[in-house]
Amino acid sequence: MTLLELIYNKPELILQESTNSLMRVQLPHYSKFRLEEIQKKYSNLLLALTKCIETQTCDDMIGYMDLISDERFASGFEVEEIQIALNIFEEALWKNIRKYVDQEVHYASKKMVTTIIDKAKEELLNEYVTLSRS
Repeated sequence: MTLLELIYNKPELILQESTNSLMRVQLPHYSKFRLEEIQKKYSNLLLALTKCIETQTCDDMIGYMDLISDERFASGFEVEEIQIALNIFEEALWKNIRKYVDQEVHYASKKMVTTIIDKAKEELLNEYVTLSRS
């Protein structure tokens, strides 16, 4: 199975792992959301990641993080909370890659996921710097 096949055929595994892990961490702002709301947020993040993999660019993730950064900043989220949520998402992807993606493409798949999520984190920080100066 390829990375895209994992995302297309088993998205619920990634979403469930991410959602359950984030709920356990009990971050101040995220703990106010219902399970379904967290899952929807991760679903949107997974969609942005998928588009990046399909197009081999980070444009969709950058656009998504611009939106999320503005929303979260306005709601008083600390950047660390969002960073932790992204780390949890990345960990869920890695676990599922290890379990389901063909071994010969494990490292390439993990590299792709990490590259895109690192871009998301970079964009998040860039936006928070800009917003904090406003």
